[in-house]
Amino acid sequence: MALIDVLKKSNIQVNLSVKNEKQIIHEIAKLASQNQVLKDVSLISLETALLERENLASTALGNGVAVPHCRLPGITSFVVGIVTSKKSINFNATDNEKVDIFPFVIGPDKDPKEHLKVLSGMARLLRNPETRSKIRKADSSDQLFSIVTNLLTDKPITPEIPLGPSMRMLHIFIRNEDLFNDILQVFASEDLTGAMVLEAHESTEYMSNMPIFAGFWNSDLNTFNRIIIAVVKDSLLNQTVRNIEYVCGDLQKQTDVMVTVTDLHHAFGSLDF
Repeated sequence: MALIDVLKKSNIQVNLSVKNEKQIIHEIAKLASQNQVLKDVSLISLETALLERENLASTALGNGVAVPHCRLPGITSFVVGIVTSKKSINFNATDNEKVDIFPFVIGPDKDPKEHLKVLSGMARLLRNPETRSKIRKADSSDQLFSIVTNLLTDKPITPEIPLGPSMRMLHIFIRNEDLFNDILQVFASEDLTGAMVLEAHESTEYMSNMPIFAGFWNSDLNTFNRIIIAVVKDSLLNQTVRNIEYVCGDLQKQTDVMVTVTDLHHAFGSLDF
């Protein structure tokens, strides 16, 4: 789900006169409750859910931005909007800056992955200082909606890159230590000594420690994650993948191993192992 698909102009207000966290949460709840999606949710219940989420950990991202959000039982779609305040207010931000930009996300409790996508999209958008500056200068809901939708729909122009040598890049993502040891041996052959290993952590492991995403993961996270990266000749690709399958089984049935193959447009230099 893309942010552009759920953000509505009716959920945008600018220059609200508020003095503290409870007042801005009340204004957000009041605006959101006008959506048909929340017709069976009382204003008090919505306001309470947003405040409880703030009590868990502040949703302030820093740089004058906070993203109040909550998940509710019984609703089937998202309510997403943005409000700004005339004056910045205290919002328990980790950078100690006051906040004046408040995008908000209210979603179904049974759809945490989509909720994360919307939250991440909003956070990514507002990390740009130019975007924050434009939002602060908006003096109407129409203007703010136009600013945000234009930013979400603009796509950079990518120049064409001429094709280079017949090389492929392999990424093998592994979450099982025994399989890792077996697959690593595949790259011990003379022609594949250029493989490198990265010790990795799932994004959820980092995100679980970020205040804005608090409460999404309550179970133990997988701790063994390795990535083998290798550049191989096109002529060796099929044999390499077959060798990987030989030691770990059918890749289509694997849940702890994933292999991706990418064309290389350019490859310069070499590594002597």
